[in-house]
Amino acid sequence: MKDKVVVTGYGVKAPNTNNIAQYINNLKNGICCLETVTDLSPNGETTIIGRLNSGLDELETDNKFKRLPRATLLGMASGKEALKQAQLSDLTDKKVGLFFGISVGAIGEKLFHDSIIHVNDNNYRKVPITFSHFSNYHSITAEIAHYLSIKGITKTITTGCTSSLEAIQDAMLYLKNGIIDVAVVGGADSLVNKMACFGFAKTKSIPIDQTLNVGAVPFNKHSKGFAISEGSGVIILEREKDARKRNIEILGEIDKIVSNNDGVHIYSIEETGEQMISALKEVIEGRKPDYINSQALGIQVNDRIEERCSKILFNHNVPYTSIKSMIGNPYGAIGVLQVISSLISINHGFIPPTIRTNKEGYEEMSIVTETWHQEVNEVAITNHGHGGNNACAYIKRHK
Repeated sequence: MKDKVVVTGYGVKAPNTNNIAQYINNLKNGICCLETVTDLSPNGETTIIGRLNSGLDELETDNKFKRLPRATLLGMASGKEALKQAQLSDLTDKKVGLFFGISVGAIGEKLFHDSIIHVNDNNYRKVPITFSHFSNYHSITAEIAHYLSIKGITKTITTGCTSSLEAIQDAMLYLKNGIIDVAVVGGADSLVNKMACFGFAKTKSIPIDQTLNVGAVPFNKHSKGFAISEGSGVIILEREKDARKRNIEILGEIDKIVSNNDGVHIYSIEETGEQMISALKEVIEGRKPDYINSQALGIQVNDRIEERCSKILFNHNVPYTSIKSMIGNPYGAIGVLQVISSLISINHGFIPPTIRTNKEGYEEMSIVTETWHQEVNEVAITNHGHGGNNACAYIKRHK
């Protein structure tokens, strides 16, 4: 019998979400953690964003960490919470691997921009000594490893918004092959600034001048894009037999993850969803999950692909929901945050709602718009990344 890969801890930092307890409350009660601002758009229009306004004070005020990118601090904090729940305060006697998914890294940080300006001005002496690390995504992961006292295998996976889900996929291979005993797996990203807004506004991927009632709303034909946000999530993975030896609570099982790529030119869009359908079909293996934790985010081409998956694979008979209606899209962190929300569903008996949508244009789908309190045993996850990667996961109650 193959070794099962189980989850023994998780930690979260997300918009208006400082810890797991707050994440559970927000998901269960359908709380919108997004806001509208006018200082990031080209001409002062409203833009919808999600950011963490508190909860990093301890790290941000420590001189040791003041030069670190915000994504690093987010990953450090969520990793600490996950290890605490897993009761793994001492990792010295275990083979540990750290796997982190990162999509945009530190490119939005002020020090990064200052470095570019100084380079363009040929001002060598004013280029910050931190520049090489701000431009190197793996430095974020390495610093998180240092903070969590992990000296083993350390990997950075960067495949757009699928990064952290594919980090879990990689970690599972290392666990099943006996290379490591514990995997600390997560994702972290923070790019809520003018550079992100201008860039995505140019490609018409974010809603400019739309209210929270209409913009960044999954499964609503009037939504003109997604809400950029920041966040981090970390889960602790172990082989089932090792978790049982530790007599630790098992929070769920990662059954399978499948990933692929649309295989189209980077400046094109794959609108049929064939590769997403293929990945989801492979991961469900003919099973009927209690619901789909969807990647739908308010971009019509993406959400229509979810509609096609629902029709072709389930004939619209499986409920769909999207937590992005509450927390937006924190780039490479969203996959692991979807996994954690699915595990919370299993352990607390509810399906989180897709808030703010009236389902207009998606009436045939079974979309959860109010919290469904029920037993949840199996959840399928869909995820898509900038660059064309698709990743799907199957999460199960541990038995």
